[in-house]
Amino acid sequence: MHYTGLTYRPSYEARSLLLQATTGCSHNACTFCSMYRDVPFRESPLEEIEEDLKECAQMGLAPHRVFLVNGDAFTLSAEKLCAIAEFIRNYLPTVETIGGYASITNIASKTDDDLRKLKELGYADFNIGLESALDDVLAFMNKGYTAEEAREQLLRLVQVGMPFNVNIINAAAGADRIVESVTANARLCNEVQPTLIFVSPLHVDPDTPLEKLVACGEYTECNLGDYIQEEIEFLKRLEQRRCVFFGIHVSNPIPVVGMLPQEKDRMVAQLEEGKGLYSKEELRSIPPKGSEGRILTE
Repeated sequence: MHYTGLTYRPSYEARSLLLQATTGCSHNACTFCSMYRDVPFRESPLEEIEEDLKECAQMGLAPHRVFLVNGDAFTLSAEKLCAIAEFIRNYLPTVETIGGYASITNIASKTDDDLRKLKELGYADFNIGLESALDDVLAFMNKGYTAEEAREQLLRLVQVGMPFNVNIINAAAGADRIVESVTANARLCNEVQPTLIFVSPLHVDPDTPLEKLVACGEYTECNLGDYIQEEIEFLKRLEQRRCVFFGIHVSNPIPVVGMLPQEKDRMVAQLEEGKGLYSKEELRSIPPKGSEGRILTE
């Protein structure tokens, strides 16, 4: 199998077959991200992808889902994504869906007919880094699109019936804008109705532009209490018909996961209970990088 450097995937894709379709990230300029800083972007040749699938078939693998790695595999042309789906169908007939990382600009590069065709071939539940529904926060994060552009592209997925997941970053707008941030984020999520919402606080990773901004005083991190409170307020405002709320990440102070709407009250209560386990001093502090927080058991 061809894997270049570190290979990333969301934790909920643990049982998916990881198939390399790109190396690095085509954007690779988000203020907070360190994942592909030193990895030149490259599209995997179709011959290389087919070779990997042949190897999987020879090993007797029978996965139900393929997750295309790395970076934003949805940046590939619709033609190439269709060819990959056909290879997967030929070599691994047990596969039901195909996912990967995607960006708003990746979606914009596809026509409606492209999206319909990809949906028919099994593409579903791409992990989309929406991050925020506030324009100034998106600009600060250097995402390369506005909130309205994100809304338009996600609604295109809705119109063709392609389910998708979104990432939301808590506490990116600052402690004094929690209500504004969660209101905008929840409004957009409620309109587009993702299959899964992956939420985590903004964390400062080494060797990122964000780390430099914090070091020189141009950006002030939220404290632990802000992180937890913003997640609570966001969750309270969500009105989802059927959606997984996934708040399990190494940076989440209080990991929670459950189905919306039926488990909303339970998750809100879990977050509020967890917040109460921290001292006032801890809640006012900046969490250490990589902190796993405290996992509550029911």
